Amino acid sequence: MKENKTYKILGIAILSFGIILFSLSLIFLFAKEPVNNTEEISFTSEYIAPQSQDPVAEAILEEIPDSPEINPVKQGEIKQDDSRKVISFNDDLSEEDKSRIEEEYLVEFTDESSVNGVYTVITTQESKITQLEEDTAVQSVETDIPVKMAADVIDWGISRIGADKIWDTTTGVGVTVAVIDTGIEMTHPDLLGKVTKGYDFVNDKESPEDDNGHGTHVAGIVTAARNDLGTVGVSHGTTVMPIKVLNSIGSGYVSDVAKGIYWAVDNGAQVINLSLGTPEDTDVLRTAVNYAASKGVPMVAAAGNNYGAPCQYPAAYSNVVCVVATDSANRLASFSNIGGQLAAPGVSNYSTFLGGTYKYLSGTSMAAPHVAGSLAILRGICTDCTSSELVSTLRDTAIDLGAEGTDIIFGYGLVDLRAAAEQYLNIPVEEQLPNDSEETTEEEAPEEETLPIGEKGDIERKEPQIINQRPVITKPQKDEDKSNRFTMTEAEDIEIEFRLEPVIENPEYEKTVVYVNNKPVYTTTEVEGTYTLEYDDFVGVQQFVRVTSHFTNCTQPQVHDDLIIDRVKLIRQNENNSILERGRGVLGISSFIPFKNVFNFWW
Repeated sequence: MKENKTYKILGIAILSFGIILFSLSLIFLFAKEPVNNTEEISFTSEYIAPQSQDPVAEAILEEIPDSPEINPVKQGEIKQDDSRKVISFNDDLSEEDKSRIEEEYLVEFTDESSVNGVYTVITTQESKITQLEEDTAVQSVETDIPVKMAADVIDWGISRIGADKIWDTTTGVGVTVAVIDTGIEMTHPDLLGKVTKGYDFVNDKESPEDDNGHGTHVAGIVTAARNDLGTVGVSHGTTVMPIKVLNSIGSGYVSDVAKGIYWAVDNGAQVINLSLGTPEDTDVLRTAVNYAASKGVPMVAAAGNNYGAPCQYPAAYSNVVCVVATDSANRLASFSNIGGQLAAPGVSNYSTFLGGTYKYLSGTSMAAPHVAGSLAILRGICTDCTSSELVSTLRDTAIDLGAEGTDIIFGYGLVDLRAAAEQYLNIPVEEQLPNDSEETTEEEAPEEETLPIGEKGDIERKEPQIINQRPVITKPQKDEDKSNRFTMTEAEDIEIEFRLEPVIENPEYEKTVVYVNNKPVYTTTEVEGTYTLEYDDFVGVQQFVRVTSHFTNCTQPQVHDDLIIDRVKLIRQNENNSILERGRGVLGISSFIPFKNVFNFWW
């Protein structure tokens, strides 16, 4: 009897061990690291960015110090605080001097460093400011007023799709873009006054405040204000509708996403951005998407960040624009899913964040709002166009990347908003600058007007001049059918020649800078020049070249010309690219998702 009991216990132990081993094998099988799937997909690595090898991302990381100590007083929008004073002393103070002043005048020195006798203190109503000003060691006591940079930072992604080239013509005024996400920080200085009424489906309330930052970042890419502060959005004349369906860690239910789509459509949204996704199709989401489509509201969604997996839902629906992410060298971001309709910048994009701050983030979440903002621009130009017509315009004018024509990696290609907008404008954007024939001769030119500064008028400045020059890339010669592209037929170094046109003397001209994939490579103060791009230095398949000329005291201090150097034909000659053909299946989902119908945003 004892022996039977022993065998029984041993048998149970062996069975339990076997179950554990089987469970572990299942976990290992279905929960692989997403990056491993890239090895299963045999498309050309030239088109895919190596993980964390984007030139812009590397440059940004080099500028950020390790573990910086953050002073919370100096974060976000700095507002005037009359209790904060800056004091200029005749000399640097010792600790004993500081203690004496604090005790005698009832002020408190901050912990901030001092230079050349400049210190900051915090005062109260009891502080003796008048007596402090009369102290023999003090030169002056003033309120420490806020300052800000005198220009917006135009993120490389905004510039890459050509948004900055059409802002003098259109900015999407009167269009509302619904951002279905984690909410939006409505008090952010770059979004202030640009956020309409929304709803919070996570907490069932009317104020969809962002407690994560993701939605605020997405909203900034769409519409951050052009206000000499922070950054600028693609369609900075639009308003955004905040609809919160994801919680503080970026997770939510498909039911809330569906409700958010219905709410957006019924409350006047003209474009919907969905930087979120799930691998599973559901009736409730599909029905909501079809409802929006039936009402003529175009929808844009992030492809997902599963390293080569197919577009996930809602991006996978045919009536939603699935957007994949590209880096500054026009390569597919290493984390991006594939099989989308359009590609847009999604690596190290600078945009608004919580606390009135700004942040660099990467993901197909960042790529999608570039397209949503582009649709808002087109909607603002063509109010009678259908949503399918607007989307078709973006597809037809996209910059072809990768294999010729549509392909499974980049779809129709990289969004080119300038080219798309020109389809609806009466005149090309390039012709907005004054015509050369309108130039006045030196004898005819009116006397320069100067503006007095201050009451005495003893300091003067010139009225800003209108630029009638721009850099033109004269070599290599651009393709006849694609004005911004040069297709290579031989593996050789490329000479980039450029000059200012018209070739006239301009005292306001400062310099010209050549950028390759957003990195400055050559600077000259001459009106023409040549830079050689060595073939061995090529990154990826397309090299994005921008020649920017800088002017002083001008209405537009920078003007530029762009060129994409494409070597896709060289690569196609040496390999089989059948995997790049549209419609070819992609191997597997990158990771096993055990919880059904749960949404996550796509960083």
